Amino acid sequence: MKAGHRVHAELTLTLIDEGGLKAPMPSGTRSLLLRFPVSGHEPLTLGAEVTAQGQAELAPGADGVRVIVHFWADEASDVAVPGARFAVWYGGREVGRGIVLEETDSA
Repeated sequence: MKAGHRVHAELTLTLIDEGGLKAPMPSGTRSLLLRFPVSGHEPLTLGAEVTAQGQAELAPGADGVRVIVHFWADEASDVAVPGARFAVWYGGREVGRGIVLEETDSA
């Protein structure tokens, strides 16, 4: 396992009226949690810095947003692998979904 695991991912954020974020979040936010399913166990919830590529914010209802995700937990390298799907959490609820596209250089 390696600290500072980084991946490229694609996000789809839920619309406001469907329970999504109440307002856009700035690119580079550390406020979102990513929940990865783990076979036979509770999902693994990880904190990370989520930076939108070419955008200043992560807006509710956005679809196909390319992001760089920089995890700070060692466990990320076990679950955040290409093809892994995850839920985006904020305020105790799911506000979007995502998929890991590829791993990138670690910090």
